[in-house]
Amino acid sequence: MTFKSYSVNYLELLHRMATQGGPEGRQAALLMLGTLMLMAGSSGLPFVDDAEDLIDFLGQRLGYNFSSKKTKQEFLENLFGRAGAQFVDKGLTGLPGSPIDVSGRLSMANLIPGTGLLLKKADHTRDVAELAGPMGDMAARVFQAGDQALSGDLGKAAVSLAPKAVGNLAKGVDMASTGMYRDDKGYKVIETTPTEAAMKMFGFQPATVAEVQQANYLHQRSKDFYNQHAQDIRARWAKGIFENSPAQVESARLLLDQWNVQNPDQRIGVNMQAVVRRVKEMRKSKDQRIADTAPKAMRASMRREVEAMREGG
Repeated sequence: MTFKSYSVNYLELLHRMATQGGPEGRQAALLMLGTLMLMAGSSGLPFVDDAEDLIDFLGQRLGYNFSSKKTKQEFLENLFGRAGAQFVDKGLTGLPGSPIDVSGRLSMANLIPGTGLLLKKADHTRDVAELAGPMGDMAARVFQAGDQALSGDLGKAAVSLAPKAVGNLAKGVDMASTGMYRDDKGYKVIETTPTEAAMKMFGFQPATVAEVQQANYLHQRSKDFYNQHAQDIRARWAKGIFENSPAQVESARLLLDQWNVQNPDQRIGVNMQAVVRRVKEMRKSKDQRIADTAPKAMRASMRREVEAMREGG
């Protein structure tokens, strides 16, 4: 049984107790929710992540680079201080010195798969995997393992196909040998201790790693939306010049002004030299663009092939 199916069963039991169990059932349901909040915090309550994705989606469509999770954290810190806010938000994980991420293990905040697809971001792989469910995850791991095996890395291929417990053990061993937690590309995320490495070997995510990963995720999502919006504005501006359409250029200016008014601490500037370069690229044929942006070692041969193709045509 997956954790999500367990969560759905938990909610069904909670609903039955609250609606069919009389006063004792309602008290028991409240006790269950209270226990969940104690262990996982307010961020672990059912559907919280799904609601936050919907709020952030609406904020993005209105032109705001907004994170409801980050705003909630700031609100709680202003109300209770950092230590109190961490406890309210993450339960036992938020207590000072808490060694493991209990909140991430018990959270029921993300019950509706694929809500992250509503958001503008560079990579939706994780959200698509949620929609595909366990079979999609298994298929992705098979393809990943196949690529690793063909590249000669049989050890990583075996870990990719192995059960989660084996992956945790391998990650813990890597943490113990390198003194750091690394991402899937092998890049350093945060320095770790031997104790934290041992926790990971037994399947527990260290609280320090979980906190950094969460902060990095929020920063990356904010950065992605900023970059994509800036790219959209520059693309519209260049298209207006390319098509000799003053209306499109004016539309790009209005989008730029609107963003800078709504997000004064994240202002976007338009580099006209970059816009002009984009216009020049738009005026080239596709084969020219491919050849001009190819690695230097391939560029000359590609240009010759393009010229020969045109002469033959």
